Amino acid sequence: SSSVYIHTIMEESESQSGENAKGTVRPTSSTTRSATEIYLVGQPASSIRGSKLPTMRQVLKFFFHTVNESGDRQETFKETVRNVLTFWNLARIKTISERGCREKLTRLWEHWRSLQKSRDRAAKDKDIGAPDAVEDIEKNRLLTPADKQQDIAFYQDQRGERKAFMSGNDKIFAAKKRKQEERVEKQRSKQGRFAACEPSSSDSRPQTSVVADTPTEVEMEKKDTAIQPGRYTSKHPYVTVQLPRRILQEPALKELADRLRISNNEIVLVVAAVLRSANPPGDLSEFRISRETARRARASHRRQVAAAQREAFTPPPHAVVHWDGKLVKNVVGEEEHRQAIFISGRGHEEGKLLAVLPVKDGTGLTQARATARAIED
Repeated sequence: SSSVYIHTIMEESESQSGENAKGTVRPTSSTTRSATEIYLVGQPASSIRGSKLPTMRQVLKFFFHTVNESGDRQETFKETVRNVLTFWNLARIKTISERGCREKLTRLWEHWRSLQKSRDRAAKDKDIGAPDAVEDIEKNRLLTPADKQQDIAFYQDQRGERKAFMSGNDKIFAAKKRKQEERVEKQRSKQGRFAACEPSSSDSRPQTSVVADTPTEVEMEKKDTAIQPGRYTSKHPYVTVQLPRRILQEPALKELADRLRISNNEIVLVVAAVLRSANPPGDLSEFRISRETARRARASHRRQVAAAQREAFTPPPHAVVHWDGKLVKNVVGEEEHRQAIFISGRGHEEGKLLAVLPVKDGTGLTQARATARAIED
């Protein structure tokens, strides 16, 4: 060690006659560096330099130098994090909060202490970037697509080979960001003034006292308007509505069930769950809801829609009839023949669907009879 080395030199100097009677020896520079070198970190550094994102070894070098001078570990954590965040802000990469960075640096220091005691594991370099840093870069509206790709490539390089470096501060981007912050601050200030000048609905004092207690514009400028939230009136969590007893007969509910292909059992379960969610819970016995009721209501609604379509349809004087059949599965999973019948003509160039009929087979005679029956209807 350095103390043994110095002690040996002093003994040799004292053994020489007439020279260095007091045994004064100056330690060499290599001895001083080895005495101040920190395990796994190296020599402390008074600053973090370079044009790349700092590694954790660089961070620890600056931390140990600062804590040796100040002696206050907590303040050193804050000072170190502020210096490190300068590089990340210069690279336009969003980071976690300053408090989160201090917690991460504290864990790193505790990990270094455990390594110093055991000395059988190696420390790993990490960074303080947020896990969604790439996503935040892509969402930055102040950057052009080319700048976004450049920032993402730089961030990924710093987590790997670390060949890229920063050339300096982007003055154009800094000006854009400063203007954006000014707009946000102006908006917050305006909202804060409106919130402070708005009288409370429950205030029973006369109007004159309200005006006297309202802060002036000069006083509002002195306050931090960013932390003055506006007043929001919370609404009651429940709304009073009236529901029909024959709720399954509602056209909107029947159309939604057919459009979403919900079975009769499922629509009954949904309606029952909604009724039970009321306050107080609805009495299901007062409503007519059942699987059979839903089936009849939906079948009746389909017939009404079909009848309305037939009444609204005006057949052209001349038309071409088209039909085709296909095997499809019904609601119980069985295959059956279905035949679609169209006509096309003046006013119906794209075709008009007349019917989709069930047929016993796909023969030509069966399809012809089904087509004739649909046209007659």
